[in-house]
Amino acid sequence: MKVRMSSLTIEGALIEGENPLPMFRSRDHHREVFVNENYVDEHKLNLGNDTGERYLPYRMQDRYSRAREMLELKTVVLENDHLQAVFLPDYGGRLYSLKDKRTNREILYKNPVFQPANLAILNAWFSGGIEWNIGHLGHTYTTCSPLHAAKLVDDEGNEFLRMYEYERCKNIFWQLDFHLPQGSEQLLLYVRIVNDNNHAVPMYWWTNIAVEETTESRVFSDTKDVIYHDPELKGFGTGQLPYLSSVPDTDVSYPMRFPYSNEYFFQTAESCKSPWEAIVYEDGRVFYERSTALLRYRKMFCWGNHQGGRRWCDFLAKPGEGNYIELQGGFAPTQLHGLEMPAHTIWDFTQIFGVSVVDTKLAYDESWDQAQGYVAAHLNEKLDEAEVYASHNKLQAYADKLPESILHKGSGWGELERIRREQAGERDIPQGILFTDESLGAEQLPWIALMQEGSLPESAVGDIPASWMVQKEWTRLLQMSLKNPDNQNWAAYMHYGVMLYEQELEAEAVDAWETSIKLQPSTWVYRNLAEVMKQRGQREEALACLEQAYNLTNGFPDRAFAEEYLNLIMLGKDYSKAWEVYESLSVQDARCDRIQIIVGKAALELGKYEFVNSLFNKEFAVIREGEVLIIELWFSYQARKLAESRNTSVTQQLIEEAKVMFPPPVNIDFRMVGA
Repeated sequence: MKVRMSSLTIEGALIEGENPLPMFRSRDHHREVFVNENYVDEHKLNLGNDTGERYLPYRMQDRYSRAREMLELKTVVLENDHLQAVFLPDYGGRLYSLKDKRTNREILYKNPVFQPANLAILNAWFSGGIEWNIGHLGHTYTTCSPLHAAKLVDDEGNEFLRMYEYERCKNIFWQLDFHLPQGSEQLLLYVRIVNDNNHAVPMYWWTNIAVEETTESRVFSDTKDVIYHDPELKGFGTGQLPYLSSVPDTDVSYPMRFPYSNEYFFQTAESCKSPWEAIVYEDGRVFYERSTALLRYRKMFCWGNHQGGRRWCDFLAKPGEGNYIELQGGFAPTQLHGLEMPAHTIWDFTQIFGVSVVDTKLAYDESWDQAQGYVAAHLNEKLDEAEVYASHNKLQAYADKLPESILHKGSGWGELERIRREQAGERDIPQGILFTDESLGAEQLPWIALMQEGSLPESAVGDIPASWMVQKEWTRLLQMSLKNPDNQNWAAYMHYGVMLYEQELEAEAVDAWETSIKLQPSTWVYRNLAEVMKQRGQREEALACLEQAYNLTNGFPDRAFAEEYLNLIMLGKDYSKAWEVYESLSVQDARCDRIQIIVGKAALELGKYEFVNSLFNKEFAVIREGEVLIIELWFSYQARKLAESRNTSVTQQLIEEAKVMFPPPVNIDFRMVGA
């Protein structure tokens, strides 16, 4: 009923910057997804389509540590007499907390710390609350970036919250309207996605809900049919809950019974017009969410009851305080199923979140079918299909309403796109979304100059470029600008090459970069040419480009160059050279987690055991989900010690023996499957 700005004091580690290098999309737009013999053919359609990695025009957010201090984060609070919802507008609009004021109890999993970790598309991510993932496979581009937030009022005088942004990768707009009317026992969310392009775009949406995980928490949805992850195959299978062939004789509606990290996707029937998902706890609490039909599918993800999974829970929070599972809702059968949003289309849906109490004897019936039937009937009493659609129609009526007041600024890219369209005489931005000049900043200034003055400003070659741009409308503007000799500077051709290469026009991109070098050699362009060489499989040529970049300024302008250089050297197993480069780095760069992980193998091969041991005692901030480099280094190190004690050489058999004899320390064990 009321919306207000506030703040949250929390222990945590802030994101300290971005990787300045352009990270180009995968040349494989689709992913190969393996399926087992149980997999149903009807679910193969679009599997893996348009799920290849994409990053630009965004930058990687890989600068953070484990050094926590007390932080004060901005929040937006929406509450009525029953519920209080707390959002983080600077971090993707994450619903950080949803509290039941009647019991003074948290409904979601609320993380006691703010700790970034390497799990998102752009690297930085944190656990807890509810996250809104749009646009492309993975934790979304804006998960650690600001959204615009505004206050509005409905016809009954209830204030509601709108958060919105312009998504630059797909050139779309999206908004989240949160309603909590007086007397409501549920938080209502209306989502609208607008593709006003003249072409279809690959689309993705998964609402990611973190809820508390307990020993006997049990998950339900509107169907028993699931697609599940097969860890041996590293692919998918299909089956029916509660028993799956990957975990024989185990009722996996209880997530803590999984012996490894896993997930399954509920395959809701097309005839179901109001899909739902719920989790029941030992004390009778049940968290539930329900939606309109567009958000058809549901998912359960758990870290698993094993050392690696428990380590992840502790790592993302505090020891013993990080146990959660994810309930998710999305558009497609799995997150690896591609989906296309047609041109000039609006997709919208309503999702409703609530908490209730059930009879534990019935909800924990040994028969999942019996228990599911009871939970489904209970939820229908709390919130049936007709009520969901009545809410949707009511909320939809406010979608075009302009904000009453702006509470928080997001990025300046939406305003830049609005200005570009206005100047080009193109379509307006969607109604209900309000961008202002105040949101414009240094990132947008070069593009404003291109649009208004006709040229992209030149910058010093040692400067970090303000931003990247890959949108085709801007490519055309820059292309027109470069026809004028007065506008031809090294930076303009550098940016033009980035645009062309991301659009997979390799030859044209290389021409642009070579022109840039003729005008003014720069580390940035040599690095981009190294990316071309790597893509072609020409490692030596790529190394030569990075060495030219290094020699230009007797060092790299940012540690990201060093990371890529060292990775290339290590690919060639030139361990002495890798260590020589490592020792030449500044003290600050040499302490970088990622750089130390990269050179760990070189240190082992060169017998620098003190350095190797220091890695095993370190708590790395940037370990990637599923990454096993440190674990592999541990086993190789133990195998080497065994070989030395037996006066023999290291073999794969010795490494396998070491895996049995020497379990890794908990602090480095991030395996998704295994001990």
